[in-house]
Amino acid sequence: MNRVRLALTGIVAAALVATMGVAAQADPAAVEKAREELARIQQESSAIDQELIEASERAQQAEAKLKTIAADLQTQEAKVSTLADEMGDVATLQMRHDSFSVTAQLLTSGSSDNFLSGLAAYQSELDRSNAGVQQLQLDQAKLTTLREDAAATEATVKKELATKTVLAEEFEAKEAEAQRVYDRLSEEERQRLAAIEAERQARAAAEQAAAEARAAEAATTSRSRETTASSAPKAETQTAPVTAASSSRVQGAINAALAKVGSAYVWGTSGPNTFDCSGLTSYAYRQVGITLSRSSRTQYSSEGRKVSLSEIQPGDLVFYYSPVSHVALYIGNGKIVHAANPRSGVNVTSLHSMPITGVRRVVG
Repeated sequence: MNRVRLALTGIVAAALVATMGVAAQADPAAVEKAREELARIQQESSAIDQELIEASERAQQAEAKLKTIAADLQTQEAKVSTLADEMGDVATLQMRHDSFSVTAQLLTSGSSDNFLSGLAAYQSELDRSNAGVQQLQLDQAKLTTLREDAAATEATVKKELATKTVLAEEFEAKEAEAQRVYDRLSEEERQRLAAIEAERQARAAAEQAAAEARAAEAATTSRSRETTASSAPKAETQTAPVTAASSSRVQGAINAALAKVGSAYVWGTSGPNTFDCSGLTSYAYRQVGITLSRSSRTQYSSEGRKVSLSEIQPGDLVFYYSPVSHVALYIGNGKIVHAANPRSGVNVTSLHSMPITGVRRVVG
């Protein structure tokens, strides 16, 4: 299965040289059809993978909520039980001394003062008893609500876990489909497929390098003009430390991600030993004190600020496919580090190995 991913990501760019002598033996139509099918399967697999990550996240959140509810439920059950016992004692006392017997006792108390004070004391006890009953009813209602919440949350956990199972099966089916596409190619066609991908990525990398060079030149010119126009040296002393600090954090995040190259891809994990795609980017920035959300879609919609592809800088988050279903960390020189999939794990590959949807800058 690894060869499928290698063909798709361009890691086997050296195959271009090997194919020069056998290209004529490869069926161009078969190679092009396989390339299109593999690209489609990769995108579909990535979308399923993203749904799997989100289902896993929802399941974890529901499980955490269920744990909290269970603790609250235990406390509330004990509270209701204690209050019910107390109210039971009051009820027994009231049955022994019903209102008629109490009134009779008060009437024979000997004086109006004794009657009134006794009546007031009885009314006070009765009010306190009624308040206790009302509190018991409120606590019982809260207990019922907690039990309903627990049942609903438990159902959510089961639903999300079932969703994960279905999505995992769909993902494996896509992996098998990709393997079948690859297996039907001859060795010459596989080499040609790798060469086409290598050529595509080389062209994209050259275009990207040119765009970055133009953006860098424009930024340098802009800074030069600002420096010339400004007569306040204080502004320069304020901005320089921020730039240095930002650069340090970016490099720290990149180093953290690169240190995990070779680690396994596992759905719903964000380190320190296994990762999914957004798990790797969130882990990398967490090492420098920056918290990111836990899915590629939420990172794309809410983290940092949007920048154009021509303005991309090391440390930027790169998002792939539409709708977004994969994220990587740009490390410069047309390369990204990402948690690719269960077959390839964490690796470094070309920025243009997949269709880019957008870029966001977390720092700077």
